[in-house]
Amino acid sequence: MKEFTLKQWIIVVILISVITFGTGFLFGRNFGFKSATVNVNKEPVVISQSPQEPVLITIYVTGAVKTPDVYKVDEGSIVKDAINTAGGPLSNADLIAVNLARKVQDGEEIIIPFKEENTSTGASNSNNNSTKSQKININIASVSELESLPGIGEVKANAIINYRKNYGPFKDIKDIINVSGIGDKTFESIKDLICVN
Repeated sequence: MKEFTLKQWIIVVILISVITFGTGFLFGRNFGFKSATVNVNKEPVVISQSPQEPVLITIYVTGAVKTPDVYKVDEGSIVKDAINTAGGPLSNADLIAVNLARKVQDGEEIIIPFKEENTSTGASNSNNNSTKSQKININIASVSELESLPGIGEVKANAIINYRKNYGPFKDIKDIINVSGIGDKTFESIKDLICVN
């Protein structure tokens, strides 16, 4: 068997080294690098989000609230929130007249109404007006209307009308005493039933 010379051995070693290095390089490129790329792509991406600050709007709350003033409230707040922000409603606040669930708008003036005054006063005035309207105006009353008064018959009714024609309208109900046939006693019985306007 022919022995390899030193030069031939060196060439063989170099060829083996080249083949080994080339094979390893190709293998690493096809598998190692590809695997590394896949691993990188599979890493989860974390996106940090800062908390969003609430949007504030400006409103003016007045009327039947404890502390009427200009306030800033969260966008989307309702009228009830606005009332509470202003210290809450007063005891005489008319909340029934307000839509508490309505959303308020930026720059809005919110007026909380007060309850109406005691209706007894209005009822009393109404009764007074009703009573007054039922009185007979002696300046324009007809004979039949005057005859409806106690103590006033046809004769006295005509006397009242003639007095108006001759002396003008009565300025006061007491002036009716100046009519012939009507004295203090008759006046006392009709004074609450007559008027001059």
